[in-house]
This record gives sequence, structure tokens and C-alpha cells, in this order.
Amino acid sequence: MKTDRSSRYDDLTLAELVEHALALGEGQLSAKGALAVPTQRNTLVQRFIVNEPSVSDVIRANAQFHLLDSGVFNSIWERVKDDVAERDRYRVHAHMGVDTDIAVPLEITTVSAWHSISCHHLCHIPDEFNPREKPEWKLIWAPIASFGYAEILSDGGGVVLIHVGKRRILMGGDLTAGEMRRTLLTLLGLLLPEKKALPLHGAASQCDDEITLFLGPAGTQKTTWALRCGQLIGDRGLSWSNQGLHRLADGCRLHLDRNLPIDLDEALRFGTIAENLALGSDREPLVEPTDTESEIRTLSHLIIPLTRLNATQESSTRGPNQLAVLATDPLGVLPPLAKITREQCLAWFILGYSNHLGPLEERQAKIDIRFTPGFMDTLLPRNLDDYVFILEDLLEAHETRCFLVNAGWHGGQAGKGDPLSASEENAVVTEMYHCTDWEPFGSLGLSVPTGQPETAGPWHPRDRWPDLSDYITKESQLIQIITTELQRTNDPERWLKALEIECN
Repeated sequence: MKTDRSSRYDDLTLAELVEHALALGEGQLSAKGALAVPTQRNTLVQRFIVNEPSVSDVIRANAQFHLLDSGVFNSIWERVKDDVAERDRYRVHAHMGVDTDIAVPLEITTVSAWHSISCHHLCHIPDEFNPREKPEWKLIWAPIASFGYAEILSDGGGVVLIHVGKRRILMGGDLTAGEMRRTLLTLLGLLLPEKKALPLHGAASQCDDEITLFLGPAGTQKTTWALRCGQLIGDRGLSWSNQGLHRLADGCRLHLDRNLPIDLDEALRFGTIAENLALGSDREPLVEPTDTESEIRTLSHLIIPLTRLNATQESSTRGPNQLAVLATDPLGVLPPLAKITREQCLAWFILGYSNHLGPLEERQAKIDIRFTPGFMDTLLPRNLDDYVFILEDLLEAHETRCFLVNAGWHGGQAGKGDPLSASEENAVVTEMYHCTDWEPFGSLGLSVPTGQPETAGPWHPRDRWPDLSDYITKESQLIQIITTELQRTNDPERWLKALEIECN
């Protein structure tokens, strides 16, 4: 065990970190070996970024960051660093990105051992740290008490502070590992476009010579869809450049629900972190249905290594050959599968259309339409056009085929329509690969497969509705909602034209 007199533990193995976490009472082992830890999921998180030219020139006006004076950040940094130096702490040297050409080297210091474990999965732990001798970023994740009585903490909760010029990040509070992932992806959202690379919230898979990329907001089951297509290349954290797709981390964070793309016993093996997973006296997970609802009792996330999934060992690949935009349409009028042009793909990327809850979420479904531009809105702090222009060039350079998949409801609104069955999802994947005969959908410039699949419902959603007039009403509502949202963009005429919506 590596240590020095100040009780700093450097680059411990997963086994050593788990031993520390248990000794510190940070969690308990499940029967299968996963480390179950409690977190405050509803913690209010304030995000600050230091106001400097490298930021103010590129950050968009509605990015969810407060601007912070450099002197204030430096004062807080020194206070936190000094306080953490008096505590037992864990330091890990990691890369955000597996490809050393684009990887960002990170020195991450945490006070909790389980936070350090999460870094092993949410980043890449290289055999050799920073071989290209790039400037290193330093991140400290500390208790909120370490921040003292800084005025910026007046709202309580958690806090994230980023200083791009100094390459420093502070995280404070009882945050989830998801906040760590968001912070790291935000960092890449700032840096990667300078290298003509695009950070992505998605999942990609490989089958034979076909590379398929699924993009979509949270709750669209990106990992599950990717696994239906072949071996997983990467999940949640990807980047795309002219060199191809690149995996950014060695693991992923999955919502524990009934659509978990891995057997629960396999997922809960040693090395996994289970956030907010309740354990019984026998240390078995308490995920049985409640007395009144057939749903998982606890809202948990699992942080697991990609090796647990059907993932390829390769961290980079060419392509992708095809890109599927996932949506969860609560109005039930989008088709299960539609072919779209690259221009239309850009419009759907800008929209990020979905419902707050997908059809397989554990809470009762309701219409709660959300727009998440770029599918990870707050994680893309630059002006959205910076990412759109890169995506436009990449789609053209790789001659990527584009599709829209409605992973939401069909034949009725949320809670009344039905999600796609497993056989219908398989039919969608098959048609993406093999369909050559498409017909106009009738609106939004979409095309749907011709004919009726043998093992699935109709491709055209109107044929799934019991009342055609209800369908027409909801279709008009969807077009109006999309029109209103696109009119807020920098170039509404372009995107309305792409979706064949008349400009008023």
C-alpha cells in the first residue's frame, strides 16, 4: 500500500480502495461483492466557471454556469487544498480518453475512497500516465466543509468550480458519481472542439464491418439499443473526430431498472459501485416490487467496468456507418423507425426531443416533454453551433446513414400507448441494416419502411392509433412544439426547412 506521512494514498488498486471504503464506513459489500454506497441524489448543485477570455469568448449565454472571479477561485482552491492536506486522501492519475492523442491527463484527489473507485470506471487508468507530457488538470473532490464560509455557498448543496486557465476543478459536497461524470464531460465539451472532436452522450457498437452509434437524451436506453447491434465500443462517454470514434472511459454508469442491459448478479460483482442500493440483512439487494406498484423500489445507479458488458477490447474505431437518434415521444406519433437525411439529423441533434421519463422508467409515465440540445445540454458549454458544425463535417466525411428511432410510446400518449416490444426493437435494428424500400411518412420529412413487418406492429404510427382523428391532432401538436423550439435557434429557417415545416 502506497502512503506517505501525510496519509495520502496514491494510485491504489480497486481492492485496496474497497478495503479503505469499508474501513471508513462509506458503504457495505453486497452478497455478490458490489460496494453499496449512499448518496444524496437531490442535492442542489451550483456550477461556476472562472470568467476569463478563453471562456467568455466561447461559452453560450444560457450555459448553466455562474461566472466567477479568478481571485475568488484561487482563494477557495488554497483553502480546500490546505484542508484536504490535513485529511486522509486518495489520489489517482487518470486519462479522460483512451487515445493518448486526445486524452486529457487528470490528477484527481478525493477524501472518500469510493469516490476514487468511481474514477477507475468513469476515466481511463493508463499503464503509463501522460506519456505525451501534456499539461495536467487537477481535480479535488472534497467535503463542503472544506470550502469554509465562501459567499458562493449561500444556497447550500453541492458545488462545482472550474478554472480553465489554471486547469483546476473543485467539487464539493455529497454528490453522486454522476456529477463527477458530468463535470468531466463538461471539461471535454470545452476542450475537444478545439481539436475538431465532438464529445457525445451515446453508445456505440460494432457488428462485422458496421459501426452503429446511438445518440439520445437520458432514459432512451442507448446502451440496450447498442447491445442489440453487436459488441459495445463505448458507453455514455465517447468522442468522434475524423480519426473515428473513441472511448473515453473504462466503465459506465447505468440506471438500475428493469431494462438493465446486464444480468443483475453479474452487474453486482466485486468492483461495481451501487449508489443508493438498499441491502437486506443477508446483503442481497432489495429490488423486489413494492406492495402497490410493480417497479424497483430504490432509485439506484451502478458504476461498472465495460468488461462486464459485451464490449470490444478496442477503444477506437472508424466510422460510424450509421447513426440513430433516439427519442421518447410521449405523444405517440413518431414512427418506430424513420430514415432521415444528414441535415435532418443535425436538426434532431439540436432539438434533443424526448419525454422526461421513458416508457420503461419505474415511475408512472406522464407527458413531460423536454428538449436537451446535443443530448447533454449542460455538458456542452460552448455555443451549440460549435458542436453542430463539427457534427455536420463528420457526417459528411464518414458518409454516415442517419435514422430516427422512437423508443417511446406508440398508439397513444404517455401511459396509454405502448413501448416497443423486444421483437419490434429487433425489427427496427434489422431494418436499419437491411431496408432498401422506404416511403414518405407524410410530415417532418421522414421516410418509413415500406410494408408490414411479420413480427412487429405497423411502421406508420397512424395505423397504431384506434382513432385517426386523435392521431392527427397529436401530430399537429408535435409539429407546433418542434416549430416553437426551432424558432429559438440561431438559424431557424434552415432547421424548419430541413424538417419540411413551413416558415411563418
